[in-house]
Amino acid sequence: MIIKKMDSKLQEMEELSSLLKEEISPNQRFLIERELKAMRKGVHGEEDSAYYIDFYLGNSKNWVIIHDLRIEYEGQIAQIDHILINRFLDIYVLESKNYSYGIKITLEGEFQAHYGRRYIGIPSPIEQNKRHIHLLERFLKGNEVLPKRIGITIWPKFKSFVLLSPKAVITRPPSNKFDTSMVIKADTLQTKLDEETNKFNPLIDIGYIGKISSSSTVEETANRLVSYHKPATIDFKARFGISVQVSAKPEEGPKQEHKKRASSSSKLFCAKCKKPISEKVAKYCWQNKSKFQGRAYCFDCQKTI
Repeated sequence: MIIKKMDSKLQEMEELSSLLKEEISPNQRFLIERELKAMRKGVHGEEDSAYYIDFYLGNSKNWVIIHDLRIEYEGQIAQIDHILINRFLDIYVLESKNYSYGIKITLEGEFQAHYGRRYIGIPSPIEQNKRHIHLLERFLKGNEVLPKRIGITIWPKFKSFVLLSPKAVITRPPSNKFDTSMVIKADTLQTKLDEETNKFNPLIDIGYIGKISSSSTVEETANRLVSYHKPATIDFKARFGISVQVSAKPEEGPKQEHKKRASSSSKLFCAKCKKPISEKVAKYCWQNKSKFQGRAYCFDCQKTI
């Protein structure tokens, strides 16, 4: 069951493209083009992974799927590409990387991506996912998201996978030197999940059986988690040091005053507390009609629905 789809990056890409049409320095142009290229590449990688995830699990009653979740907690941020939750309350945190040409992992666990005719060092997606899980654990401890049974919170197991393009060539160290089993190609995810299921032994994991939850409970848990999603807002002009041209403010005549009132009246408000909300927040509610019945709510009121 798909609880949340990927946020669209179209607006950000259009904004970056428009900046390239302004009077900017060669260095600013280079940085913006690099940002735009990286964003397109990242979106492509996430879409590829989302396709395989949704293909196998999108209609499953035993799994819920959350794409593109951004949470903030105690001044830190985790931008998680994909989350899978099953009825045992196992939470799979998945990081997508679009290294379509090739990736090399050294004996020390360092990552190198194939670039042209050579390899260049890159941050470890394994360590990146560890940080995501660490913040997610702290976040869940500090918020009422997880289900309870006889008053006791059911605590999940966290599992990590790094998803690469099916076309990528992966060069790995020996498994006894450095474990890379969590780095897989996106099209093999279902096989990995099946392997995890086959490892389950009901005679040994009796306590594990006690954690099993209904499909509706898992769905409610995922919806509570998604209610904390905070889309990023990026000031690209500030990031790339592009000055903002401020035009002189015209005198407000009757026509301008009418436009001002029309603009004010078109603002979006929370259906419950009547606070103004952004278009992104409203769109999220409209995309989840089954939960919000077609109404838009602010972040605080979403938690009460």
